[in-house]
Amino acid sequence: MKTLILSIDALGEQSLEALHLPKLKKLITQGKYGIPTIDNVVSRGWAELYSGKTAYETGAFYQIPILKNGRIVPTQSTGVGTVRDHIGESALLWSRLQDAGWRVGIYTLPTVTDIQKGATFSVSATGGGNFKNKVSSKEVYPPEFVHLTNYVATNLGFRMGHGAFLPNDIDHLERWMRDHLAQHFFTLEVALEKWPVDCLFFGTRFVTIAYKFIRLLLSRPHLEHEVALREMVLRVAADFDDYVARFVNKVAPEHLFIVSDHGNCPLEYHVNINELLVQLDEISAKPWSITLARSLAGRAIRSRLQPTKWKRFPPRFPAYDLDNSKSFSIGYTDVIYINDQRFTGPQMTDDERFDKASALAEQLKAYTIKNDLSQFIDFRPQRNNGYTEPLVNIHSKVPLPDIRCILAKGCVNLERTHRQIVQKNEPSFGAEIFENGFFAEYSGCKSTDTLAAYVGPTSSVVDFSTLTSIYGSIINVTGLR
Repeated sequence: MKTLILSIDALGEQSLEALHLPKLKKLITQGKYGIPTIDNVVSRGWAELYSGKTAYETGAFYQIPILKNGRIVPTQSTGVGTVRDHIGESALLWSRLQDAGWRVGIYTLPTVTDIQKGATFSVSATGGGNFKNKVSSKEVYPPEFVHLTNYVATNLGFRMGHGAFLPNDIDHLERWMRDHLAQHFFTLEVALEKWPVDCLFFGTRFVTIAYKFIRLLLSRPHLEHEVALREMVLRVAADFDDYVARFVNKVAPEHLFIVSDHGNCPLEYHVNINELLVQLDEISAKPWSITLARSLAGRAIRSRLQPTKWKRFPPRFPAYDLDNSKSFSIGYTDVIYINDQRFTGPQMTDDERFDKASALAEQLKAYTIKNDLSQFIDFRPQRNNGYTEPLVNIHSKVPLPDIRCILAKGCVNLERTHRQIVQKNEPSFGAEIFENGFFAEYSGCKSTDTLAAYVGPTSSVVDFSTLTSIYGSIINVTGLR
């Protein structure tokens, strides 16, 4: 194989150490490596890697607000389809390789949730797609690839949490993790024997799941259940380390890239940006009675659909009135939008919107300083034209954020669980976590210590300063300039 692009979701310096992955660490450190600058929890890292452009050019933000039936709602549908609509198929990294005559395989690469039919083989990712225990011919290419995934319970996606796999106990979780590793690597090896490639994009979400336990892994617990859980995760992580090392040795690539989209760290604080906006009369919270009633109704419906798991779906609240707001956050993504004609608000010019964003950023800074919250969050207004400007599909314009929120390490913008501006995260890894269903990102959050490495003969043309520069580095190494 000429080039292997090993794409490990959530691999950062801290997660590498916390999971004890010595063989992977040896691979990384025997070549050239760096820590690319990332726009954390704003621009999708994987999209930057395979397009060479940021979300402000491709629309690939982690989440965006859209109008649906006259309401402002968030969506995570901002993967490869959005990128393609903005910059065109030919600009994608694998398309450039294919156009040069390379045989390319794309295997469960995060955010690439539709198959790439120009590739020698392609298996869609499940970062935002299929959570089922079965793969259809629409999710693989060529169609006969589906026979390689015909297991009793297909587990290539490795999704855990609300709407996906929910373990009953430590043993159940370990069996599920091992089942995934065995299927994931075996299926790929068989595919490569049937359809050899010159370049392979190989994505894995193992570290993404393991980082739910990063706080536990970095500690020395004394309680029996916590000790057993920690030992199990480290035991399976050691097997993942072995799988990766054996696979790299087997395919023996001339050029090896090991890349990630972000690192991870323990989740220390929940920061509720919308609650900050409530304090400045920019948005109002919906009454507890309404949000709780709707949440309980949803819970009742889910309990009918999954009666054995109803306890694992706690009520979700609070909720905020985005439609009648002056500005809002959609949660999770670290940005604020001014509510103008793009959504349900008044008409504004670009200059008027930027003036509004600048004034609001200053108000937010003043409020956080006055209330001893500035160590958790800062604000930076951004001048923009309202939307991305797609070169290909004019109907795929994406609203651009107006204020960038810079959260401190260990903080996540979560607004569905409390109405405090800042709430300390105090997780328990006792047996009750299996009753709670590992709701959301249980103990970890995205961090900026992401890793990138290259092992091969042409390190002089490799640049790891940003995620987008990795795109150019792969072009340089493969000689496609």
